[in-house]
Amino acid sequence: MSIKKKFLLSSILMLVIPLILILIMSVLFLTKPLLDYSWLQQLPDKMGYIGDKANFVMMALLWVASSIVIVVITGAVVTASLSRSIVRPMEDLRAAAQKIKDGNLDFEIIGSDVDEVQMLCRSFDEMRLKLKESVALKNMYEQERSQLMANIAHDLKTPLTSIKGYVEGILDGVADTPEKTERYLSTILAKSQNMEEILENLSFYSKLDLGKVRYHFEHIGFYDFLRQIISVYHLDLQEAGVKLQEDIPDKSLLVKADCEDLRRVFSNIINNAIKYRNCEIDSRLSITVEENGRGVSVCFADNGIGISSKDITKVFEGFYRSDPSRNSQIKGSGLGLAISKQIVEDHGGKIWLRSKEGFGTQVIVYLPIIMQ
Repeated sequence: MSIKKKFLLSSILMLVIPLILILIMSVLFLTKPLLDYSWLQQLPDKMGYIGDKANFVMMALLWVASSIVIVVITGAVVTASLSRSIVRPMEDLRAAAQKIKDGNLDFEIIGSDVDEVQMLCRSFDEMRLKLKESVALKNMYEQERSQLMANIAHDLKTPLTSIKGYVEGILDGVADTPEKTERYLSTILAKSQNMEEILENLSFYSKLDLGKVRYHFEHIGFYDFLRQIISVYHLDLQEAGVKLQEDIPDKSLLVKADCEDLRRVFSNIINNAIKYRNCEIDSRLSITVEENGRGVSVCFADNGIGISSKDITKVFEGFYRSDPSRNSQIKGSGLGLAISKQIVEDHGGKIWLRSKEGFGTQVIVYLPIIMQ
């Protein structure tokens, strides 16, 4: 019930109830006197007139007093009921505001039967839930940031420790032959490149997260673009012992994309297929495409080490690797899929994967096409 209707009903009740009660009381007074005035009959006859007059006055006073009492009690009851339906929720809101001020968001605000007050209580409770979600999200971001800093420190410390060890080996004369010195220097170079990749990906990931990456979109022939990227990795795949199987149509298909950033996505997926291959079997990588009228899907399927079910939902998180020891034998920043996901989504597409530990991984990239 709205507050206007509540006040109108209260006003009607404060008027009608006293009238009904006074009417009933008046009937009782006229038909059955409430006081016994037999004592007046015992007065002398000369007092009769006075007695009748006093009887009337007393009856009138009693009627007036009773009417006043009825009006006052009715007004008090109706006013108290109206105040309780409005004031109590206001007190609850005040108490809720104090709880929020003290940092307590785990409570529920009880509403009111007055529509406007109920809407206010509901809005206040929705604000409390939003604040609770914001606090939870902030805590999650703080936890992720702490984990991110720990991961950065670990991923930078590992190559730095190796570089330090090899440099000390050269200075101490451990590398006493040109071949050994060259091997040490090559290792130092590889570790330095690893650090450079980490810092470069971290910088790019930060720009993506802040929305500061400027894409240069253009219409490109998607199949030709994909074949060009794959051709760059023919030698790397061959040296890693990964057999490539590709099925890309020989026709024109246009997509709107930033060539450099989309190349980063596909390169990262192919590199992961090489890094996480299963060296105990004949490794292979299959690249196929599928059109559905509005978009094109590219599937990269390998038979590598795969990803466990508990890790599959986390691979698109920054600095995450399914390898729990995070050892240095598998090089990388752990940011590749997180960056790829953001780039693909900024292109209006989607990226997801299917994997089974020990059997391989499928990474699917979907992009919208330009209708010709």
